[in-house]
Amino acid sequence: MAYVGTTAASSVANPPDRITSGILSQRNRAESTSAFNGGTLWTYSSTNLTTDITATAGGFFTDGALLGMRNGDVLIAVCQQSTLPDSSTSSVLLLGVVSGVSSTGDTASISTEGFITSTATAAGGG
Repeated sequence: MAYVGTTAASSVANPPDRITSGILSQRNRAESTSAFNGGTLWTYSSTNLTTDITATAGGFFTDGALLGMRNGDVLIAVCQQSTLPDSSTSSVLLLGVVSGVSSTGDTASISTEGFITSTATAAGGG
């Protein structure tokens, strides 16, 4: 499923939300896109799969830089995982690090080497 950002119709737009830019956001005044200059905490909730969010070439959040995402920011997301034996989906928690934001582009990726997901279990499982 594709990301629906701020350029979509207001009835379907679902951009990430900036939670804090306070104590976690000790970055320089120029808001550099260099690695480790982030620190803002973001949340995102959608029916996208974890693989959509973490494996999208070129960046999942197509308006990430415009929203203020920076390399090193932290993303907490509730999304779907489809690795259950019965091919159903289950909501999982994803904790990731924003990466791939460039000063010339708008997209932002979630580092595939820096994310954690909760474990999904089949309904009624023990």
